[in-house]
Parts: sequence; C-alpha cells; structure tokens
Amino acid sequence: MYNILALIIILICLAVILVIIYKKLPLLASFDVGSIPAEKASETKTKIMEERLNRKIKVFYNKIAPFFKIIKNFSERKFQDIQEKMKKWEEKYKTSTKKEVLVTKEEFEDLEKKNNFLLKEAEDFISRENYSEAEKKYLEILSLDPKNIKAFYGLGKLYFLQKEYDEARQTYEHILKLNNSDSMAFFELAEVLYTIKNYEEAAFYLEKALKFEPNNPKYLDLFVTISIIVKNKDLAQETLDRLRGINPENAKIAEFETQIKEL
Repeated sequence: MYNILALIIILICLAVILVIIYKKLPLLASFDVGSIPAEKASETKTKIMEERLNRKIKVFYNKIAPFFKIIKNFSERKFQDIQEKMKKWEEKYKTSTKKEVLVTKEEFEDLEKKNNFLLKEAEDFISRENYSEAEKKYLEILSLDPKNIKAFYGLGKLYFLQKEYDEARQTYEHILKLNNSDSMAFFELAEVLYTIKNYEEAAFYLEKALKFEPNNPKYLDLFVTISIIVKNKDLAQETLDRLRGINPENAKIAEFETQIKEL
C-alpha cells in the first residue's frame, strides 16, 4: 500500500515538473548565449582584432597608393611622349610624300651639307653625353628631311644609350617602315629586344637581318648568344659553325663552344 502511494506521489511530482518545463520552454528558447559575460568578451575581442587589421590594411594602402599613382602617371606621360614624337615624324613623312617639291642641284647640295653638319654636331653632343642637345639636332634634320635615315639611326642610338628602350624600338621600327629591307635596322631592333631580355622576338628580327646579310659576323655572333640563352643547342651549334667559317679569328668561338657543350 505504502509502495503504491509512494509511486503515485513520484508520478505526480514528475508530472508537475514536466508541466513547469513545458511552460518555461518559450523562455529557454529565447535565452541569448551572447548575453553571457564570457561570450560577450570573446565577441568584443574578435571585433577589436578585426577592426585593428582593417586599420592596418588601410594605413598600408594609403602609404603605397601614391607610389603606384606616380608610376602610373609617369608611364602615361612616357607613352604620350613617344606617341607624339612618332606622330610628328609620320605626319612629316606623309606630307613630304604628298608634295613633290622640285629642287635644284645647288639646293639639294646645300641641304646635304647642312644635314651633314647637323649630324656631326649631334655626334659631338653624344660623345660629350649631352643627349638632349643631340636629340634637338637630329629632330632639326628630320624637320628638313623627314626621310633622313642617318638621323633616325642617330636617334635610335641616342635612346638606346639613355636606356629609353621603348623609344629606341619605335625609332628602328619607323626606319623599317621607310625601308623594310634594311638589315641593319632589323639587327639594331633585335639588339634592343635582346637587351630587355625579349629573346624570342630578338631572334625573330635577327633571322630577318640574316636573310639580307647571311654572312654578317656581328649578326651571327648575337644569334649564337641568344640560341645559347634559350638553350637551343642545335641552332646554336649550326650558327656557330657558320660564324667559324666566316670569321675563324673570332675570340668568342672557344667560349661559345664551351657554353654549347654545357647545354
């Protein structure tokens, strides 16, 4: 009897507990874990770290942004300068081809003398490393004679010496527009590309130069060098054999042979 009574009391207590829990479920469900002090502290710490990182990134960006802006502006100005120069030359060339100006023999000889004098002055300025004055002399020649190849070659050399490789490249490309069979222009263009380590394109223009002058030792010498750099052993050996046959006294032949063996 007592056991049954005790069991009934226990069941009644369990029922009361279940009723209380059921009534409190909405309250438990709305309980915010983030309200716990430890959780709040953790969230606050994370937020502070994120904000600190964002501030550092912003400061770093503000420091490097002006540098990239300077480079961008400089590149844009350089590109515009090159385009303006080439545009002026092309306009002068087009104007000169449209107008057939008849000159006397004396006028032609006077122009030749003046151009030769200006060329000499430009070369003297280059020897003294006064490149800006040399450029003015070459441009003065081209204002009188827009197809003066010697002046263009002088400008190409001038830009190359100043390491203005884009200008030098465009100058030699312009010479090839005037004469697409100028082997020296192909070679000079290849040398510019070789200097800036554009070996594949340099080899392309060297091959064009060698079509017009297949036995030019200077062309072959550079072609062997590029072939070794790009590790084309067969082409390097073939070109070296040609160089040896044309210029057996070339002091670089032994060095080339060693380099080719090591490929």
